[in-house]
Amino acid sequence: MIAAAALVLSGCGDGGADRPALPSAYAGKIDINPMTAAELRDGGELRWPLEYIPDSFNRYQPTGTSHQTEMVTDAVMPRTFRTAPDGKPKLDTEYLVSADLTNQLPQTVTYVIQPAATWSDGTPITWRDFEAQWKALTGAVPGEQAVREQGYGEIASVKRGSDDKHVVVTFADQFPEWQGLFSPLYPASTNTNPVVFNTGWLRKIPTTAGPFKVQEVNALANTVTLVRNERWWGPRPKLDKITFKVVPPNDLPDALLRNEIDFYPIESSGERLRRAQTTPGLVIRQATERGYDQLIVNGGPGAVLADVQLRRAIARGIDRQAITKKVIGQVAPNAKQLGNHLFPANSWRYTDNSGVLPYDSAAAGQDLDALGWVKRGDRRFRGATPLQLRLVTTAGDPVGDVIAAELREQLFRIGVVVVPQPLLGPAKDVAMRTSNFDLLLAGGSTSNTPLASARPRFYQPVGADLAANYGRIYNQQIDDDLGDATEEPDDTQRATIADGVDQLIWTVVHSLPLYADPGIYAVRTSLANFGAPGLTEVDYSAIGFAS
Repeated sequence: MIAAAALVLSGCGDGGADRPALPSAYAGKIDINPMTAAELRDGGELRWPLEYIPDSFNRYQPTGTSHQTEMVTDAVMPRTFRTAPDGKPKLDTEYLVSADLTNQLPQTVTYVIQPAATWSDGTPITWRDFEAQWKALTGAVPGEQAVREQGYGEIASVKRGSDDKHVVVTFADQFPEWQGLFSPLYPASTNTNPVVFNTGWLRKIPTTAGPFKVQEVNALANTVTLVRNERWWGPRPKLDKITFKVVPPNDLPDALLRNEIDFYPIESSGERLRRAQTTPGLVIRQATERGYDQLIVNGGPGAVLADVQLRRAIARGIDRQAITKKVIGQVAPNAKQLGNHLFPANSWRYTDNSGVLPYDSAAAGQDLDALGWVKRGDRRFRGATPLQLRLVTTAGDPVGDVIAAELREQLFRIGVVVVPQPLLGPAKDVAMRTSNFDLLLAGGSTSNTPLASARPRFYQPVGADLAANYGRIYNQQIDDDLGDATEEPDDTQRATIADGVDQLIWTVVHSLPLYADPGIYAVRTSLANFGAPGLTEVDYSAIGFAS
């Protein structure tokens, strides 16, 4: 993922000519080469690169929370709302006829499911799927290892309306960001059975309801193959097939030249940008996204950085702007460090609160002295214990290598030793879920309901149950205030409360956002309705190749 200022190209959002333009802070809302179905040929295969095949395709199970899982399942699972180009929730009419707030006190939402909406096993999608997901994600099903999604706990009941296709959801508390719930929606057959919930989606996708269905998950070939879903009730997909294929980051340009993939992310790689600019048949597409890169900090009991004062000293020794420039300067010369944990950099709600924890290498050294970490030669010790931090990154990722090298140099100046530990994707996921790191470089993302989606990151860990709080840093005030923000019905007041929460997050050094992702991709020129979706999701059924 890369920064919030990048090489901007014309054609963003309007399908105009594809030619380089001057760098700018933010690019267009969407850049996907839009075409009508009549302009596309019927058939074809999209070859989509993945970093790795995820362990699980259940996005509500702790082993299925990766972006790799999201890219695959978005093509095959239902959702209630999508995201409009301006970042606001938008009803997904392929699955729902309507979703309306039908009562204020208590807050009640009535969903009307499309009559033809059906799971791949022939079972209709009904209110029972909504009820089962609510129960699964609130711990009501014993034995299910579920990620606690914010919002489901505020629901008091999910009941049948006038028929099985009408869902009446009543909330115990106000929850203004309710549009983020039930996306994706998983079948009741998954959510009511602990064995299926925990293990039934490991390296397989048993039940779907999207424009595509799963033909094969091949662990040996490192591929996931999707084909048209003959039960799909929406617009017929133009593509015959989508094949997700594992490609090492360093091999992406060559894999495209070998005709193995049809696009690749530029991310922060100047080399990938240069290769894309000089490869016939490719165009660079760009639109600012919600994603960002961050350092997750392990402050759990027994961790090196369990002491918040030590975390602050270390953080003051990290020059995030220098990292931003070093990592993405070639493709985004005007990029700035990300200064907010909750809102995307291009949001009207965005405020840079990083001044709470400014970079100051000299002050960082003084703080370490005061904490008893004495410098002996080039290193710091407290007694016989050296101040040494394990930095987990993704093996084979040049971005991780650059960040690791920059962090080592910066922290070495204040006597802190950084030991990079590059791990392959699955091993890195294990390290993250088990908090087996001191610092961990990972991607993050907001949603069209940013406060609700943030709650799992600040969840109170209980044993192995972390939700998404992989660094195990819990603060009751953050939890309480973020809860207040998610229940505040007024948009402006909600953003004001969230701004105070973000400042507190900086104070406790829960994590360190580095830079936002403008979404730069090298894409075949013949590929339409695909490229840089910006804040929106990919419309898999509309993707195709020009006639």
